[in-house]
Amino acid sequence: MKYEFIKDNRSKFPMKKMCQVLKISVSGFYSWQKRVPSVREKNNEQLERRIFELYIEHNGMAGSSMITAGLRDEIEFSKVSKKRVVRLMQTMSLKCKTLKKFVVTTDSKQNKSVAPNLLNRQFTVKAPNTV
Repeated sequence: MKYEFIKDNRSKFPMKKMCQVLKISVSGFYSWQKRVPSVREKNNEQLERRIFELYIEHNGMAGSSMITAGLRDEIEFSKVSKKRVVRLMQTMSLKCKTLKKFVVTTDSKQNKSVAPNLLNRQFTVKAPNTV
């Protein structure tokens, strides 16, 4: 995270000063820049791509449980854990969309009488509380 910040802001600020402020060494930054991605990072990239594909296939209506089940059906991702899928979905900002259920709040089949029309569209009254 710190290294990426330095990489993104090299043109704006002196690199040596950023390294001092973030408390990292300049040589550490350069070694990070030359570092080859690990096997785990490569696997996470593949997994993120597949998670996004499954998310799109389900129109965003799939949560971590459904995506984990879909991944376990494939041979390549058969041993992926739900916690890993949850963590990757959180870093990708993917959330399951939810639909609110329609709730009927009025009862149109009641047998009560309608209140009488006292004003009869005459809104001018002589004194308050007279109608």
